[in-house]
Amino acid sequence: MKSPFKFLDSYTKEDQHIFFGRDKEIEELYSRVFESKILLVYGISGTGKTSLLNCGLANKFSDADWLPINIRRGNNINQSLMEGLEKFAISKTLFEKNNKDGNKKITLNRALQSIYLDHFKPVYLIFDQFEELFIFGTKNEKDELIRSISKVIDSEIQCKFIFSIREEYLAGVTEFEKVISTFLENRIRIEKMTRQNAIQAIEGPCRVNNIEVEKGFADALLDKLNPESPDVELTFLQVFLDKIFRSTTSTDQSQKISNDILNKLGDVKDLLGSFLEEQISQLEDPGTAMVVLKSFVSSKGTKNQITESEVIDYSKTIGKDIEPNKIKNYIQIFIRLRILRDKDDNSKYELCHDSLAAKIFEKISLLEKELLEIRLFIDHAFNNFEKRKVLLTTDDLKYIAPYEDKLFLNEKIIRFVVLSKREIQKTKQGRQNILIVTASTIIIVLAIFSTWALRERRFSIRQQMLAEEQKNEAFKAKEEADSARQDAIHSKQQAQQNEKLALTAKHFSEQAKEEALQEKKKAEELSLIAKQESQNAQREKKLADQQKEKAEKAEEKTKQLNMLSISQNLALKSVLLDKNPELMGLLAIQAYVFNQTNGGNPDDPIIYNALKEAFLTIDNSKHSVFTGSENECRAIAETNNGLLSIDLDGQMRLWDQDGKNTATEKLDFQQMVDLTGINPSGTYLTTTDDNFTLRLWTINPQGTSDKSVELKGHRNMIRSLAYSANEEYLASGGMDSLIIIWNIKATEPSSVVVLKTPSVVKGIVFCGTDSIVATLNNGSMLIWNIQQPDGKLFYASTTEKPLCLAYNNKTNTLLAGCSNGVILAFNLRKKDFSPVQFAVHAAGIDQIKFNDDCSLLATSCWDKSIKFYYYAIFSEHPNAAKGIIELKNLNSRARTLLFTKDNRLVATMADKSIRIWETSSLKLKSMVCDRVKRDMNTMEWNDMIGDEIPYQKGCGNNQSTR
Repeated sequence: MKSPFKFLDSYTKEDQHIFFGRDKEIEELYSRVFESKILLVYGISGTGKTSLLNCGLANKFSDADWLPINIRRGNNINQSLMEGLEKFAISKTLFEKNNKDGNKKITLNRALQSIYLDHFKPVYLIFDQFEELFIFGTKNEKDELIRSISKVIDSEIQCKFIFSIREEYLAGVTEFEKVISTFLENRIRIEKMTRQNAIQAIEGPCRVNNIEVEKGFADALLDKLNPESPDVELTFLQVFLDKIFRSTTSTDQSQKISNDILNKLGDVKDLLGSFLEEQISQLEDPGTAMVVLKSFVSSKGTKNQITESEVIDYSKTIGKDIEPNKIKNYIQIFIRLRILRDKDDNSKYELCHDSLAAKIFEKISLLEKELLEIRLFIDHAFNNFEKRKVLLTTDDLKYIAPYEDKLFLNEKIIRFVVLSKREIQKTKQGRQNILIVTASTIIIVLAIFSTWALRERRFSIRQQMLAEEQKNEAFKAKEEADSARQDAIHSKQQAQQNEKLALTAKHFSEQAKEEALQEKKKAEELSLIAKQESQNAQREKKLADQQKEKAEKAEEKTKQLNMLSISQNLALKSVLLDKNPELMGLLAIQAYVFNQTNGGNPDDPIIYNALKEAFLTIDNSKHSVFTGSENECRAIAETNNGLLSIDLDGQMRLWDQDGKNTATEKLDFQQMVDLTGINPSGTYLTTTDDNFTLRLWTINPQGTSDKSVELKGHRNMIRSLAYSANEEYLASGGMDSLIIIWNIKATEPSSVVVLKTPSVVKGIVFCGTDSIVATLNNGSMLIWNIQQPDGKLFYASTTEKPLCLAYNNKTNTLLAGCSNGVILAFNLRKKDFSPVQFAVHAAGIDQIKFNDDCSLLATSCWDKSIKFYYYAIFSEHPNAAKGIIELKNLNSRARTLLFTKDNRLVATMADKSIRIWETSSLKLKSMVCDRVKRDMNTMEWNDMIGDEIPYQKGCGNNQSTR
């Protein structure tokens, strides 16, 4: 019988019937993939990312909805991407032309457009093991991929990218974020499988394959595998399950797995390590076999995709010369042992899982790791040489020199290393030649200078002889000089006269200088004035720029307000198009988009109403209205199995999300009940009738009753019920002016406090666990601490009488709905209990209900209206009306209100129906998009919106029909 467990293989689309325990992750993946063009899936090794994509996500799509193309890096991720696309191309012309002319590469945009036109469905590029790019890839390779993806993101091409990466390499993705700012916005972390889901993964495949599993086996297995952790290592679980299955001896269809086998298998520590050692030890040459396995591990301890010839190179790199036939034989053995995957389309093999790589990496010696790093360094350098013709440097050669005799390099790489050495030697020889030429030049220059010096000496002797002759001539010249001295005395007298003339000229010069200084001073004053004028001009320019900026902001604000007005008008217009439901939905969607992109209220009442009406008009299934009850439903609660409702005649029903009864039970009511109540968790039901009987029922998760007990103490009809926050206490009050606090968690439920009030009790609410507030028939409100039951007057009025109460445990605020349609808000933190009033209804408010986080508030009124609010409005301004959404067209009163955990509003109605409304405009918009399945076309846009506003998509993830 074939094993139902995958061992170390990932799950594929065909394995859907045995893929259990990942429903939550699959739904989140399917939801996230539509949020943007990029989805980043990350997590530690062994969390099942590949299986979630190839099996879980793949089975959420029909073949007509997507075209998945899986990409692995190979030798170059960009080349592998194009080869992956070419395999899916029906029209090969574009790719064939690209292959012939390598200088004119086809762009990713053109290739994707061609694939889309071939298949007419969105392309999903799934990059598995994306960390390989950061382990083996070059900078040029990454830069090229980033540019290609960025262009696709900015285009209208129907393509999405899904990247699966190990968490420890997530930091490398920041290189993509620098260019594609939204790269990390849509991401999901895959956690380890929880124990509860792991039990499904164990028992589910066995059930499908008719394998009986003894009770308690799954828990015992997980205790043995993960005794101290709530999380489960999927890799070890699959290995252990496969080992358990193969150790059973039965071969018939009624195979059984018992608890005894766990004791027989013994210790499970280091499952993978034990598995490897067990398999390797049984081979003929364990040492050689381990060398072959080491070649499939990168220098980072991850899987390495390589060919058979690269395995041979690796073995020689670490000094093991293994015969090719022997390597080929061991590869086939490891494929049969499920340690290796068979070769892919590029003739590359790889380990079945990264966890195997980690175990094998532990067995690689330090010297082998160093040799691997050196070999990887040389391979990168050689690839760089082939692209850019860059040789190894002197430092590079020094780095590889100690390992050069231990490395096995192919002929191309050896030529590359030799060429690098020759180029460096040639450079050194060139430098030596330059030195020789320089030295020769210096010697020649010195020889020339020596010859010149000898010639100058001979010339000096001749000059000395000439000097003697000139001496004699000097004596004669002296006599002539004495005669000249007499002439000089005469010249001196003439010079004195010239000096007087110079002093006069100097006086005139100083006057001119003074005038020049005055002119300079005037020029500086004019310069200062000009500078001040320039500063004034700059200030004026700055003021003008500020005014311009204010004007631009005002213009932008005007545009936003105009677009918000347009969004309101579109919403109102859409409500009138109920004869054309599809266009009605498209117009409501566009109103929402305009409102959001221009800073409007995300849950504007007008736009909410347009989306709601569009959804109700388009969705003919009317699944938001549950019918089928024979009597009014007066109590409702949300359980893990659905909505639990109780009718007045005792009929208890459990409803699924499609409005179908999954379980029903008729409680034994002695007569028609007056009042019912269910605690928030749906485990207790309380009922009252005309006999003043208060009965407490225990409800099972399956929507059936367990037992009931009668609580005696009231002497007249009971009008109100309330549960404490911890659901330990029940409070009841009625026409006998009594409030009784019951301890319902006790073995025998009984009253613990009896409070006497001056009037009939109309409403009760617990404020926390110990305090209780009640409204009385005379319009007053009282507050008690049930541990110290001294009630005091809380509020009294003759104009507005409180009818119902609700407590906000986040803000310690009490709300009271009154007979005149006003809500009173009391801040219990203040000593002064003066309320703030909000007029929200035209008649009496009979119910107020908060959601779990108290961000939403719903009210119902005597006039058959229901409204819900965003509670923040009560902290902004008295009588604020914005954010109030009214649910219209109701033909009966609401009996109870409830917010579900996902914030849908549920109301049980007097017409015996249960109605459900989605409160989020964003969710309504998504639901309408899911049903119209398209965007507005150009003709619809111009007709309904106008061509002065640029066309844009409304749904975004749906294919445009423009």
